[in-house]
Amino acid sequence: MLFLPWSNEEEDLLFINHEETFELHKDLIQQKRSEYVHREASEFEKAFEEHMERENESDIDDTNIEYDQDKNEFLIYEIGNNEGDIFVEMGLKTQTEKVEHFNVPKVIPDTEYQKMMRSLNNNQRKYTLNVMNLIKNGDKQFFHFIKGGAGVGKSTLIKAIYQSILRFYNSVPGSNPETIRTALCAPTGKAAALIDGMTLHSFLSLPVNQCKHKLVQLNSDISNRIRVKLKDLQLLIIDEISMVGFTMFQHIDARLQQIMRTKKPFGGISVMVLGDFNQLRPVGDKYIFQFNNSYNALVDSSLWSLFELFELTEIMRQKDDKTFAIALSNLAKGTMTAEDIHLLKSRIVSTKNLETIGDAIRIFRSNAEVDAYNRIVLSRLNTEGAIANAYDYCVGDGLPSIREKVLNNVKNLKTTETYGLPLEIDLKVGAKYMMTVNIDIEDGLVNGACGKLTAIDYGKLQKTNETV
Repeated sequence: MLFLPWSNEEEDLLFINHEETFELHKDLIQQKRSEYVHREASEFEKAFEEHMERENESDIDDTNIEYDQDKNEFLIYEIGNNEGDIFVEMGLKTQTEKVEHFNVPKVIPDTEYQKMMRSLNNNQRKYTLNVMNLIKNGDKQFFHFIKGGAGVGKSTLIKAIYQSILRFYNSVPGSNPETIRTALCAPTGKAAALIDGMTLHSFLSLPVNQCKHKLVQLNSDISNRIRVKLKDLQLLIIDEISMVGFTMFQHIDARLQQIMRTKKPFGGISVMVLGDFNQLRPVGDKYIFQFNNSYNALVDSSLWSLFELFELTEIMRQKDDKTFAIALSNLAKGTMTAEDIHLLKSRIVSTKNLETIGDAIRIFRSNAEVDAYNRIVLSRLNTEGAIANAYDYCVGDGLPSIREKVLNNVKNLKTTETYGLPLEIDLKVGAKYMMTVNIDIEDGLVNGACGKLTAIDYGKLQKTNETV
């Protein structure tokens, strides 16, 4: 723009291939530049090269992942959203900034721990002892996949192992009880909240869109600060592994390599994953054990091949829940009995009798069906109501015409393209609402959490004085 004539901003500057334009007019640009820039930039280029050399000291080469250096500064702030923090992506600060936040290990009371350990079945107990033996020896990295359907006690096993490891290290003289030696993670906020853990995106500052193939590389300062906090990390536990796709799994491996400064798989950290591949699969990605393209299949060895299988088969739920859990397990495997079929059919309700099921949550195949049903329910409520409209604005400088065009385009985006944030929300006192983004995992304010609206608080926007 400074050294090349132009007349139409959109056609000549915004919607062009800048690299091709530069190559096409390189001689003219350099000629014009020499007329105005009299001081050579060699000293700046030298300083930049020295900076990049320092950055590259902690870089890890990875054949699977393409790094995006331009966004380093955005991904360290987090709000606990497995889809990322929309405010950080825009370059804004959240109301409660959390920078490099990691959950402090929490030890449960001895009586609760002893009761939990006594409740373990034989397979759970054997596996816990096996892991503790590996942890105590500490000289071998291990990769375990704990397979099990609904109700086999995977969450209880996670808690038992986590608490056992905490107690072992806390018994060592001079140890710091706040040291992070085991990390509990899951791909979604709700799953992370159930195990008192963090989302993988928050813990490892992974890309906000799990389907992206670019991994945003942390700059050296941030990477070093995280490394200091995770320097004693021995084990990473990931629940609901069926929802982790091939791309995200590669990102986890590459990020841990960068943080730990080693090319060992997962940065030399032992990894335990739990889940059932008959349950929810990855969104927009291949299964963790599938390559996402033919090129990867030719040049890479699968990370999944490192994992050793352990299976939990005994249903640990109460009698009534146990029968239903067994039926669901048989359904997933295609081995349903006549009793299983009868049980599931007994839950079928005709569309004519939907009113008899009260406040039961309805699950639909598409968001359009969800929106249509929600409008019907809200229209039946004769309570105080209001429409909450999203307030959008542009960050940075730009021509008013361009800013207006961008804001108009945003209104036509789907919620899947706006981090789950709708353009407007129909509020009715007494109605039930579900959160679609993660706000605070520790407080249970996660994607999927439900609540009832008890009051509407009205205020005014500072810039426009508009009532909201």
